[in-house]
Amino acid sequence: MGPRGLAALESLYLAKKNSNSSKKLKVVLFEASAYPGAGQIWTPNQVETNLSNIHERNLSNNLAGREALYFDDVFIPEFPSYKNWLTTTDDDYSEKDVFPSRAKLGSYLNERFNTFREALIGSDLVDFYQKEVTKIEPSETGCLVYTKDDQQIEVDEAVLTIGHQPTYDSKQLTTWGKHAEENNLKLYEDPYPVGALETDSISAETTVALRGFGLSMVDQVRALSIGFGGVFKEKKDSIKWEYIPSEKAPKHLVVFSLNGLPPAPKPVSATIDNWFKPNEQEKQSFIRAIEKAEQRAASIKDASFLIEALAEMAASVYLRMSVHSRKHKLSHQELSQLTIQLIKDPDTAHDLILKHDLPALEAMEHLLQMAFGKTAISLDYCLGQVWRFALGILYHDYTYLNLPDAAMVDVVNYIEASKRYSYGPPVKSLQQLMALVEAGVLNLDFVNNPTITPVENGWKLEKNNQSIITQVMVNSVIDAPQLVAVSSPLIQNLLEDKRVDPVSYKLGLHTLEDGSIISKNGNSHQHISLLGRLAKGSIIGVDDLIECFGKPAHKWADSLIERL
Repeated sequence: MGPRGLAALESLYLAKKNSNSSKKLKVVLFEASAYPGAGQIWTPNQVETNLSNIHERNLSNNLAGREALYFDDVFIPEFPSYKNWLTTTDDDYSEKDVFPSRAKLGSYLNERFNTFREALIGSDLVDFYQKEVTKIEPSETGCLVYTKDDQQIEVDEAVLTIGHQPTYDSKQLTTWGKHAEENNLKLYEDPYPVGALETDSISAETTVALRGFGLSMVDQVRALSIGFGGVFKEKKDSIKWEYIPSEKAPKHLVVFSLNGLPPAPKPVSATIDNWFKPNEQEKQSFIRAIEKAEQRAASIKDASFLIEALAEMAASVYLRMSVHSRKHKLSHQELSQLTIQLIKDPDTAHDLILKHDLPALEAMEHLLQMAFGKTAISLDYCLGQVWRFALGILYHDYTYLNLPDAAMVDVVNYIEASKRYSYGPPVKSLQQLMALVEAGVLNLDFVNNPTITPVENGWKLEKNNQSIITQVMVNSVIDAPQLVAVSSPLIQNLLEDKRVDPVSYKLGLHTLEDGSIISKNGNSHQHISLLGRLAKGSIIGVDDLIECFGKPAHKWADSLIERL
């Protein structure tokens, strides 16, 4: 019962309201965390330094409310859209977009669920278990649901609305775990909750290494600075910030990743964001390419159709924004070909592309300047923002691309590769990272794939004839939704029973468009469905909060009511 479970619940009652069914629905809900509707990722009691990377402009425009529902002598009140729920808001995002904390969004989701639960209390229409489900066993007539304390509940239909699941540790993390245990060192294996970092075991003199250079790392860096009393201040007449450490905040943070590339921030405001927004003609051309691929799905072998359509759109946008872009004399066709090359090979070198081997701080400075519209936009930054708009189209209108497995793997790989730009953080995150570097707190000397050796007093990082020893290691890498890597007993039991069929070892599992799980032998008439992250490969857009309330939940609910 995280956001996707809440969306499924609302969709189910809406589908019942719109049907002629007189059957009484009883819903059994399971959520182990304390805040149903929000789940673990959006829990309202997490540290305020965890920021969403969805700005309020997007949430206000696209996170709709719930209409009032009445049936079976029960009245469920309407719930406002995110925009109407906000007590204070600035509708003018032309100067600067606002990114809410994860806790704030979690409060919205939890309140939305609670109004539902309060309306159903006292009826026999809902049972709620604050328990973890460990196994679902489909039968000919329904499913048996097993909880962690061995309770069994029989249901006619089950839907999994699970998000991030625990995964098996990588070989590296397993080795580090043994090393930490043997030498009484601190290894934080999971990126969340980042509040776990705010402990007495980390002091001003502790050197902390962070594995990963993405969104989770930024949350953790904020926890290790603001969480320990450090303060960030805006500099006058500058887009750069200043960091003022506290006496308690660690003075040495070291970040590293496999490629050393920093996350690219989203444009600072709606005004600049609109430079990258495809016009109606460009959007329609992109949509036609997707629909054409759907019509000949069996012949699609890879993601070429998507790459070509995206490159056409990005080239068109880049030409149209010529007053803001780097100067060039390329035709639309030449620009499109260069963009295809860039998508396939991010190391592509060209005057229009930000150099791939720039020092991390210099790369961040260029990206920040572009996000503020204070320097000429590079083709790669433009492509990244156009990717974001393209994903909005795909997630909203083409969540179910019924393509062969190899093509879906390729499509998802390119979507994942785009996320450094398309899922970029707010400019504030880069401003804070750069301030920490300039204050001498955040060390980027080892950012690009250092050699790491466990030593008695910590971990030794080496790069370019330099070395540093860190006493604390923090993992800030969130694993991709690969079904075979998931260690939760719920998924393991489904795999062992051959109740599910992985799309490929790299992705999630096979479902129909309505969420029905397809078994190993091709059976789709089981009484179990899946909406969520582990459907990746059958459904795209599974990591998007707003799309939790999108088409897949409604299609599942309509199909279920029809079956009943």
